[in-house]
Amino acid sequence: SLSTALPHSSVCLVPLLHKCSRCSFASESTKVAAMFFPSAARLGRLPREIVWAVAKGMYGRSKRCYRLAHRRVMKELDHMYFLRHRRPHDMRTLWITRINPAGREHGLGYSRFTSGLKRGDIHLDRKALCAIAETEPVTFKVLVDEAKRIMYPKKLGEERDLSRF
Repeated sequence: SLSTALPHSSVCLVPLLHKCSRCSFASESTKVAAMFFPSAARLGRLPREIVWAVAKGMYGRSKRCYRLAHRRVMKELDHMYFLRHRRPHDMRTLWITRINPAGREHGLGYSRFTSGLKRGDIHLDRKALCAIAETEPVTFKVLVDEAKRIMYPKKLGEERDLSRF
């Protein structure tokens, strides 16, 4: 076999084929091989009842033929998994796009607003800030003013510039 013909050194020349316990790559080689050669569990073998339940509303033969249905169902489940993990990113984007114009109404952009809140130890997440911006404009104005106060501090020997407030 090929594994017996290979030398036992600290660096294995063929890590995918060489699976001996004495080499340092023995455990890594099985991980790398698993990435290239997926197991049956990775390919996903669903029970027929689940395949038919998911494929119920699909068009064409993919709702009647098991082989086609299994392919379409696996693709559908993969797509649903992707969207489920994409949703938090989309919600964060939505919250930021609602906070930014609300802050700009009071003369402070999103970046300066959030860094001002951070500097002032005001711990509100984007979801809460979005809700406050939509439902309580007076409270949001107070938060913006506090962020402005921190971001534009009073300089020594000068009067505070109140044009920003």
